[in-house]
Amino acid sequence: MKKFKHAFIMLLACTLTFTFTTEVYAQNSSVTGKITDEKGEAIIGASVKVKGTGDGTITDLDGKFSIKTGLNSTLTISYVGYVTQDVALNGRNSISIQLKEDSKDLDEVVVIGYGTVKKRDLTGSVASVSGDKLAANPVSNVVQAMQGKLSGVNVVSQDGRPGATMQVRVRGGGSITQSNEPLYIVDGVQVSNISDIPADNIESMDILKDAASTAIYGARGANGVILVTTKSAKEGKTTVRYSGYYQYKQNPKTLDVMSAYDYVLWNWSYATSYAASDGANVAKYFGLGSANGNHLNEYKNMKVHNYVNDIMRNAATWNHDLSLSGGTASTKYYAAINYTDDEGTRIKSDYSRWNANFKIDQKITDNLSFSSDLRYTESTINGTQYGLATSVYSYRPIDTPLGDDDPGYFGTGSGSVEPNNNPVAIIDNYTNISKKQNFSGRGSLEWNIMKGLTARTELFLNRSISENKYWDAGSALLSRPYNQATLTQGIGNGLRSATTLNYEMQGLGNDHKLSVLLGNEVLASESNESLIDGYGYPNTFTMDDAFGMINMTGNYPLSVGKSKYSYTIGTPSHTLSYFSRLNYSYLGRYLFTATFRADGSSKFAPNKHWAYFPAAAAAWRVSDEPFLKDVDWLDNLKLRLSYGTAGSDNISPALWKETWKTSSILVGGVQTTIYVPGDMLGNENLNWETTISRNIGLDYGFFKSKIRGNIDVYWNTTKDILMKVPVDPTTGYSYQFQNVGQTSNKGVELMLAVDIINKKDWHLDASITYNYNHNNVDKLVDGVLVDTRTSWGSSLSKPSYDYIIRVGQPVGLIQGFEADDFYTVSDFDYDATTSTYTLKAGVPDIVGITNYSGQTTSGFKRASGQTAFPGMVKFKDTNGDGVVNDDDKTVIGKTMPKHTGGITLNGGYKNFDISLNFVYQLGGSVYNANAMHSMMGNKYDGMGVNRLAFIADTYRVYDVDSNGDLALITDPDALNTLNANAKYALNYNEYGIVSSQFVEDASYLRLQNLTIGYTLPKSVLKALKIQNFRLFATGSNLFCLSNYSGIDPDVNTQTGGVNGFPTPNYDYNSYPKARTYTFGINVTF
Repeated sequence: MKKFKHAFIMLLACTLTFTFTTEVYAQNSSVTGKITDEKGEAIIGASVKVKGTGDGTITDLDGKFSIKTGLNSTLTISYVGYVTQDVALNGRNSISIQLKEDSKDLDEVVVIGYGTVKKRDLTGSVASVSGDKLAANPVSNVVQAMQGKLSGVNVVSQDGRPGATMQVRVRGGGSITQSNEPLYIVDGVQVSNISDIPADNIESMDILKDAASTAIYGARGANGVILVTTKSAKEGKTTVRYSGYYQYKQNPKTLDVMSAYDYVLWNWSYATSYAASDGANVAKYFGLGSANGNHLNEYKNMKVHNYVNDIMRNAATWNHDLSLSGGTASTKYYAAINYTDDEGTRIKSDYSRWNANFKIDQKITDNLSFSSDLRYTESTINGTQYGLATSVYSYRPIDTPLGDDDPGYFGTGSGSVEPNNNPVAIIDNYTNISKKQNFSGRGSLEWNIMKGLTARTELFLNRSISENKYWDAGSALLSRPYNQATLTQGIGNGLRSATTLNYEMQGLGNDHKLSVLLGNEVLASESNESLIDGYGYPNTFTMDDAFGMINMTGNYPLSVGKSKYSYTIGTPSHTLSYFSRLNYSYLGRYLFTATFRADGSSKFAPNKHWAYFPAAAAAWRVSDEPFLKDVDWLDNLKLRLSYGTAGSDNISPALWKETWKTSSILVGGVQTTIYVPGDMLGNENLNWETTISRNIGLDYGFFKSKIRGNIDVYWNTTKDILMKVPVDPTTGYSYQFQNVGQTSNKGVELMLAVDIINKKDWHLDASITYNYNHNNVDKLVDGVLVDTRTSWGSSLSKPSYDYIIRVGQPVGLIQGFEADDFYTVSDFDYDATTSTYTLKAGVPDIVGITNYSGQTTSGFKRASGQTAFPGMVKFKDTNGDGVVNDDDKTVIGKTMPKHTGGITLNGGYKNFDISLNFVYQLGGSVYNANAMHSMMGNKYDGMGVNRLAFIADTYRVYDVDSNGDLALITDPDALNTLNANAKYALNYNEYGIVSSQFVEDASYLRLQNLTIGYTLPKSVLKALKIQNFRLFATGSNLFCLSNYSGIDPDVNTQTGGVNGFPTPNYDYNSYPKARTYTFGINVTF
């Protein structure tokens, strides 16, 4: 720890020292000039450098510049999106330069592992997006802004809560039980995620997709690599930029619920189906039937109280970003500060974040330079009881029942109507605040040893601090009648050291180019966590009292008035790596790249520390061939081919070690604590999960690149996948992780951009990304644990496991029963003499899946041994054995979509600009657990609750007679009349049943955002003496076209899965996404 502190202080001292370093240059003649575009408009901020020196400046508001240099010098003029020009002064002290637009854009620099490369020389599969395009979508998490903008990248949101998790998948992801998140690299440094980086601070984002690109990262690159380059120091006059916006969040769409009349009638019928006494009690509560005033029809004029409306609200978000940059040729600086305050649309939920960043680049000598980067991030999430975001519609929908308002009439369901059990009060009863702080510093030295040979070394240090305060004030009406305070604190340290040597071979002539990169990298991290848990504080204690005196627990009850303390020392992780890359070019059109990396990781046993990851790629610039030189419409045509391997060490370092847990036994009559084997048996033979990537791609540009894009076809195979395998119980352990699986992802990616109109006053362009990915489980060893279950239903839910993994199928299968509506009267032969229903020949009975309430089942006379009766849920006999039972469970949903992408339109007229960004998904399944839960009777918790609106369309077996009393209907004709419009089965079943009826299509088309902006004319800017001033308004999540009956098909409320297994597209009590309206400004001084 002391070494870490000293190193951090030394890095800070070096930064402050170089901040005040200056260098004096000889005076030369003053050269002035003006830079314009092809339309004669002044270009503000164009770079003007003296070739061969470090001297330079930028143009002002009029496109003018002044620089001191010799009159025989050559000036290099450059600006983003324009062709760079070298202009010889030839004795002139005043010049005018017109820059031409770079239509091909092939000289654009793309960031790759440990370096950069021009797009024309790129051999791997890389998708890029500029920071400006990301910042155009005003969201607190920049990952959300990536959605639909990058080919080969799919983004799935958890839901709409502030600080929600965003899942990123590059070409599907190959692992099953381990993380499929890509590797995030920010300015060369690995981070756990990029959710805390403001979009305004990002210069560019490059996604490495094939092994030729990712293998340079070896054991960390199997899931793709996202390289984020943040804005940095630039020479020139000091520039101040401010970006800010206010965002209004509209109270989001919520689920429709039953009306007051439907709610009352359903609960009366359901209670009666259990026992006449239960029905009578519900009748007393609501004032139903001839004995209680016959008030049923009066509920038709009464509105339900939907408590979702009480806990949801309109909300607002503020974002401010201020940056300062400038400097001389020898000293350049950049500083930025960002603040985001994101209020949630559910009460007591919000997210806030501070970011501060300072960079400095210092030229020490002509061939030695130093740069540093200091960052601080602080984020706070306030939110708990998220399950109440959309589920509280079930609570006490009738404020003033027309009978005897005694919740006791509902027995075990009394909590559903208890007035004091208000969801608002419950949410106020809990507080959960998570705060994270992160300090990091990076310093680097770059030495140009000689022409073509450059050495670079850098050191990165990081410290993260986390604190979570959880407070439960306790309530006699809740499950815990005593209060609780839990304080969790964590601290983590990280270190990265990297040294690279890059040599561009000299003397090869114009036809050959050869460069070699050699490098070494060291990564180290450690973390510790402490926990203090206190129960049973005095009733007068507030949250602040409890955390101020967390050990002062009270005596209620005696067995609870206590506190506990634990301290966990995490397993440190260390990685030592060596890597190399060779780039060769012949005639500028035949390109070859080879990479190799060796990684040694402490996450594996000593005999498995090291792994090796080679890759190679070749490209042919077909458009540069002499036989195509006269083809005017062809600007760019490049064929790419790559093959390589990358690994994944994003696993727990404890998987190869034995696990132990405490137990208690009697020794000589004394209770004694001992250690016994834990659940997991260590495995010293664990290997790395390794992905083999094959890719063929084509980059193209036609008609002066008015039409441009790329196509990639890939095949990734991930082998040695870690899975849980049961072990012999005599060992004392339950399972062991072993390398027993293999998956594959095959797909096609397309990016197409078209300049539709490009005239002086207006322009219009469009781009589309399309991704097709087919995921498959290729191999699994027999006996491996591959099934898991969610928790929305009872412990007896059918089938027992609803998420499964099978060979020959994609990951994320939903298992259940294939719906066949419900049994109707026409499925039976009815004996009027005995009132008996007998299934017709060929109609299968249902056995062991349902558990309908007793009064209902006994009220229908059936043939001996028969279960089915009219209205009961009906499923298909998938195995054809004549009966529907547990053996008929089958795959009813595949959550992974095969088709995803986005469509972007950008246009402008004079100083106005407009952009629309659509995202789409075709295929995949959503697990609508909310609907399935409403179809479950659930007597012990479900009596008295309101349900989703569609329950009013379920099959009915009870009706109100002429006296206003409830009667069971069993006559066939009467049932047909009563259920002429029924759409769903009778939902009195006590088991939660996973039915294909509510595993729905996840396809959608969403207008992600619509932005309209206006930039002040240059004449006004000049008068105001500012470089740029833009106003904009953005609408986000404006509409979503989908057939999904839930709130939003883009959802995954269980991001962590269950027991280490993925449960994608699971929708249960999700926090709805808001429609937002944003108003902002961008100003540059």
